[in-house]
Amino acid sequence: MRKKIKVIISMILFTGFFYILNIFSDEHKLSPLNNEKEVYSAQFSLGCIFSGTIEKNQPLASALFKKGLPADLIHNLTQALSKVVDLRNCKPGDFFKLLATPEHNLVFFEYQNSLLEKYKVENRRGELVAYTLPVKINKIVMGLEGEIKTSLWEAMRNKCKSPELILKFSDIFAWEIDFLNEPQKGDKFKLIYEEYEKDGTFVSYGDILAAEYETSGKKYNTILYQAPDGHKGYYDLSGKSLRKTFLRSPLNYRRITSRFSLSRLHPIFKTYKPHYGVDYAAPYGTPVVASADGTVTFVGWKKGLGKTIEIKHTNGFVTSYGHLSSVALGIRRGKKVGQGEMIGRVGATGIASGPHLDYRCQIGGRYVDPLKMNLPTANPVEKIYLSDFGIKRENLLYALNLLSSQLSYVSAE
Repeated sequence: MRKKIKVIISMILFTGFFYILNIFSDEHKLSPLNNEKEVYSAQFSLGCIFSGTIEKNQPLASALFKKGLPADLIHNLTQALSKVVDLRNCKPGDFFKLLATPEHNLVFFEYQNSLLEKYKVENRRGELVAYTLPVKINKIVMGLEGEIKTSLWEAMRNKCKSPELILKFSDIFAWEIDFLNEPQKGDKFKLIYEEYEKDGTFVSYGDILAAEYETSGKKYNTILYQAPDGHKGYYDLSGKSLRKTFLRSPLNYRRITSRFSLSRLHPIFKTYKPHYGVDYAAPYGTPVVASADGTVTFVGWKKGLGKTIEIKHTNGFVTSYGHLSSVALGIRRGKKVGQGEMIGRVGATGIASGPHLDYRCQIGGRYVDPLKMNLPTANPVEKIYLSDFGIKRENLLYALNLLSSQLSYVSAE
């Protein structure tokens, strides 16, 4: 009889243990604080855990207040969390969950605002401490190939999970090919790239590891190589850098409406005048970036060019960016900028028939055609690393040559 009683007691305790465990692990059974069900442990009396999501135009504090939390707990919680995440950027769908005692003392709080960003606040002896939680993601190495019929964008967009991959590919060859104006029907491309996923859901693209573009019988090949000293870049098959000291164009999503000319019919004045730059038509507000590393020497209004930025580079190069609608925060005279750094946005200030960028380049005080400049390249692979470069090059070229639309394998990492 005593044995039966012990077995019954053990079953009750066992069932009770899993009941408590389910309250913490099953998010679909979580009860809000304003409808509490207390659960008792050997250490203290727990309140309830609840979860929720941020709604449109709703601050986190407002979402917590709707759950019945007192103002002082919300203040202390958000103050601690704001040290690791900008709560002004809360977005609809951001997920949170919280556990507190019946006395409204926080035990823990978790907040996730993307697949890759997760944060936690814990009560450590009365002090709320916030920190970032590690998020486990998988890296997959994949391959893609295609043929141009109208444009690179049209050829790749249905094969990509995000336009990010198209931009990465075009940026690699930006110094060799103008993908908005030069692609021809029949051009072919191949690439091996990284893709990140979490729980089977696409997160983002990583690096493109190798790429090839063939046009008019000419092949452009590149591989991504990271030297033992940590320096990483894209190189051709001989180890020369694809990166030039100047970008081919200081903005994306553009088309050339007027080229460099010593005698151009002005679209407004209808007279022939020199045009010392290249006009890129682009939507109002399109980001404009510095075409090379340098120092800002002028920011302000320059007659017909309207709002203009000038940047001085090495070897006597000076670039200017005219008709801007606005200047990026922090861009001022004396500011050092890097290649590709946003400096302003496309506009139609000054004398302009529509939104566009007037991009000019001077060498030694003389205007030159930006589209015909002989641009020096960045440093090649160092000689001491050429052997290592050769090994990685052959492995990646082998993968490219095997490439088919079905190629897909998980990396060892």
